[in-house]
Amino acid sequence: MKFKLLIFFAIVISLSFNSCLQKDKDDDLKYSIEAAEDNSISSALFTDAIQQIEGVHLQQDNPDKSILGSDCAIITIYQGSVSDNFIWKAKVDYGTGCTYDNRTRKGVLYFTTTGRYRDSATVVKAWTENYYVDEYKLEGTKSIRNMGKNSDGDLYYKVEVLNGVITSTTDASVRTWQTTRYNTWVEGEGTLIWWDDQYDVSGSASGVTHSNKNYSINITADLRIKIGCKWIQDGNLEINVEDVPTIYVDYGVGSNPLCDNEAKATINGQDYPFLMN
Repeated sequence: MKFKLLIFFAIVISLSFNSCLQKDKDDDLKYSIEAAEDNSISSALFTDAIQQIEGVHLQQDNPDKSILGSDCAIITIYQGSVSDNFIWKAKVDYGTGCTYDNRTRKGVLYFTTTGRYRDSATVVKAWTENYYVDEYKLEGTKSIRNMGKNSDGDLYYKVEVLNGVITSTTDASVRTWQTTRYNTWVEGEGTLIWWDDQYDVSGSASGVTHSNKNYSINITADLRIKIGCKWIQDGNLEINVEDVPTIYVDYGVGSNPLCDNEAKATINGQDYPFLMN
């Protein structure tokens, strides 16, 4: 379903500087890379929480299949069903540990949906109770609101994370994170396949890194995400970390118009080409 694939791009909105750039010993760069990595971890964990909603939908549609680790996850539907047009309130209890898709989750995840994902004004919301994914404890609320069509006739969504806290169980380090962004479906909405989907992403994120540095990441020109390509294809963002120079990132420098992993970072006026992993 396109709902599941739509949230794919949340994972790729992060930076992966190549080894040449990482050889710079300057602490400014170290803290900026740390901010990008913590942003990526936070985004991926909250994206995973929303993916569990799709898993519950599939589990209800296919009760004979083991989806969402159903052998160990207990799904409780408080209200709604597939026949109720996806107006749901539900709970997924992973108990003391439930391992599937190469991850171990434990604790409780709650969610509500007010309608089908493509329906205007539908809101999907997820929040946690003593919830862990692998070595991270995840706290906070994520919501996705269908905003309808924009002036160009493209469907777009508002995505928010509020009061995000990610605690590592391995070293007790804490990351905080929040984001507001808009995902506009610019290509592929009218097809049944997902490979042709493209999105423009705008907005920002901010938080505190695990070494207690405040940071913000601002998209200054919409990021173009192609679901059929694992890398951001166009757009600009800036990474601001307290007491260090701003890093400006340009994703529109690649030589392949279809899909490439080339990008450029600018720090103190000096350009650093890098490859996204």
